[in-house]
Amino acid sequence: MKIKDKIAVSLERLKGNEVATKIINNASWLVGDKVFTMVIGVFVMALVARYLGPENYGVYNYALAFVTLFTALSTLGLETLSVKSIVQQDEEEGTILFTSLVLRVVGGGVLTFLASITIRFVAPDEELVHLLVLIMSFTMIFKSLEVIEYWIQAYQKSKISSLIRMGVYVFSALLKIVFVLLEGSLVHLAMIYMSDALIIGIALVIAYFKNRTLQSKWKFKFQYAKNILSQSWYLILAGLMGTLFMQIDKVMLGSMLPNKEELGIYSAATQIASMWYFVPMAIITSFKPVIMGKKKIDEKSYLKSVQLLYTIVAWIGIAFGIFILLFSKIIIGILYGPDYFKAASILSISIWAGTFAMLGTAASTWMVSEGTQKYSTILLSGGAIANVGLNFILIPILGGYGAAIATLAAQIIANFIIPLFIKKVRYSSMMMLKAFTFTGLRKED
Repeated sequence: MKIKDKIAVSLERLKGNEVATKIINNASWLVGDKVFTMVIGVFVMALVARYLGPENYGVYNYALAFVTLFTALSTLGLETLSVKSIVQQDEEEGTILFTSLVLRVVGGGVLTFLASITIRFVAPDEELVHLLVLIMSFTMIFKSLEVIEYWIQAYQKSKISSLIRMGVYVFSALLKIVFVLLEGSLVHLAMIYMSDALIIGIALVIAYFKNRTLQSKWKFKFQYAKNILSQSWYLILAGLMGTLFMQIDKVMLGSMLPNKEELGIYSAATQIASMWYFVPMAIITSFKPVIMGKKKIDEKSYLKSVQLLYTIVAWIGIAFGIFILLFSKIIIGILYGPDYFKAASILSISIWAGTFAMLGTAASTWMVSEGTQKYSTILLSGGAIANVGLNFILIPILGGYGAAIATLAAQIIANFIIPLFIKKVRYSSMMMLKAFTFTGLRKED
């Protein structure tokens, strides 16, 4: 059978798949949201990058990458566990949401302080970077309001958050255009970044109280906080390790090279390399409650749902990878201009890291369902160590190219190679191998 025919048969099976039908309805809003914001965001950030130039764009992304490392910790690993608690009704909805909110506000405040102090030791002579980090760090407190997303994911009400984010993104895009027209500074750009999180958070809270069906009282429960934190510590570490994959390359590029120009060019490449992530992330988010629900009811159906998720994510990654290989030079030239032409070659390497990163994200849902999420810390720690080590070796030699190679290698090591050596998560690697065929798109019995 020809590849074209295999694809046609697989699509027909997908249409008849009960899980896929349910997922598509919810994921369509998530994808629509991200397509809308991507179209606007790519062109607006390209406009900003052209205005700033590689050096200043590198300074901005250095501060942003540094803050993002701390932001990964500020979520406290609560997302997946809180969604699971709401779906399985472990506590009242209001208790889960408000307890999560309090924990994240406290964590965000502490981490804002730590980020502002740490950057002074990492980059002692760069006062502008200190100020940018301080401003951006406040997003960790404002993002606490996004606990409403746990409720949205649990009940698959993605239309609510999609409409909010689209509205805020349009507003933010307009601010960035004004920023360029009025020749604003990096401080102004950082304040726009901070305001996005605050506006989205407030809008989500308002939407929740307007649309909720259960009149559950919001209250803090110490015992629930204690229980969920006891389960989430490895997810916190896993989140940090995962963020290291995506951000430590930028931090090391900015710290190890004499100026930020190379980082600016590298950031332009990774900006495009990551723009497709919204598609698999929307699908993974929509699959999550369905997979967790099936785990308690039908093991066979549950495993088929997981395999279906892996297969879809893998082939979306392959499709985007091939597209970028063919058109990277054209894309960079149109969006960023001649100052960023070097980014095209870096982009052709970076795009493939995303495929394994997204498969790793999909695997986290399987691990939580299996109760093996503690192993995610081992996987991500091993990958992060490899990433830092490879960056340390390759950046002085190859610059941005070296950082791209290091990140790709680290994603493969963490999400595919290391699981092969751990019995309880080895099955994940087997499913990933199977995902690169079309056999994962089977119609359920």
